Amino acid sequence: MATGARPQESLIVLWAGEDPAVHSKLLESFNAVGIPYKDLSIGDDEVAPAADPLPIEARARFGFEIAVPSGDITAARQILEKILDQEPEDLEIPAQDSSPSAEPPLTVETELHPSVEVWSGTDDRIAQFLTAALEENQIPMHLETAGGTRIFVSGEHEARAREIVREVTEAEPPR
Repeated sequence: MATGARPQESLIVLWAGEDPAVHSKLLESFNAVGIPYKDLSIGDDEVAPAADPLPIEARARFGFEIAVPSGDITAARQILEKILDQEPEDLEIPAQDSSPSAEPPLTVETELHPSVEVWSGTDDRIAQFLTAALEENQIPMHLETAGGTRIFVSGEHEARAREIVREVTEAEPPR
């Protein structure tokens, strides 16, 4: 209906917020019972930005504001309370399997237990760099850190992993 107040009646802000579901339910309810209202979008105003890059204001920068004539405020508040007391719709999170798997499922059988050693050493910085490079190239790996670091990959990824190790350890560009 979005009409102005009747003559000699002032508008009173009933609700201001960011929830589009509450906003649309209020407008539908007011239209159904014939309550006039003024609907404003907060943040749509064409105000030039302030010089302060981090302005602190008491009002919201986006959202909705609904005002009703003072004569209809009681009925409008009752409608608002009913809407706010309702449970949100369609917010139930579907139940998941309660038994989490120990490892995420892998796409290839050979990736289950990487067994080809592509690097071993005691330099933690190189080990971290190599693991980051292998992860970036989406090569699954297994690390053993007893007495130094050893990096294992599956046979399927051996050639690419060895090339990455060579590039890193010899500071050579790709061939």
